[in-house]
Amino acid sequence: MSDVLARKFDKRFTLYDADGDGVLTRDDFQLAATRFLAAFGVPADSAKGRDVVAAYASMWNALIHSADDDNDGHLSRAEFTAYLTGQEFRTSGYAATAGRIAESVLIVCDTDGDGRISYEEFAAIPGICSLPEAERREVFDRLDTDGSGHLDISEIHAAQRDFYAGTDPAAPGNLIFGRL
Repeated sequence: MSDVLARKFDKRFTLYDADGDGVLTRDDFQLAATRFLAAFGVPADSAKGRDVVAAYASMWNALIHSADDDNDGHLSRAEFTAYLTGQEFRTSGYAATAGRIAESVLIVCDTDGDGRISYEEFAAIPGICSLPEAERREVFDRLDTDGSGHLDISEIHAAQRDFYAGTDPAAPGNLIFGRL
């Protein structure tokens, strides 16, 4: 695995590890979904909220069933990384996990309902909102590959695919969760 992928997967693991205990559990994914929804004031029991919760649960289920090599009910950093570098994630896992989360998150972030994410909507995303303004703008502008001033689902999927599979250290998708 390249150094670029190792750094990206380490960052993603850390972001999912909501309680900071060094392992991933179902609770980490539930907490991530809850925090995301709270940031946008979306109730978990609303249609949008249920979709986000289901997307995070789907990711957890895929991970625990495919990556928990020692069957202990949680994922170590090594198990998580092995899954992301494995063939299953590369062929079908992305669509069922990270891709599903991206689609459900887009619907929540799209507060004006136009099917796209404006810079203002993007800047409100947990994790992104904590970045310095200049870095937020840089990330948004690099992800906005068509220069429209908005992100659509194809740009978000492309960025995530860069993040999870790309080894080019300058790829825009490397910034989707902030600088490495």
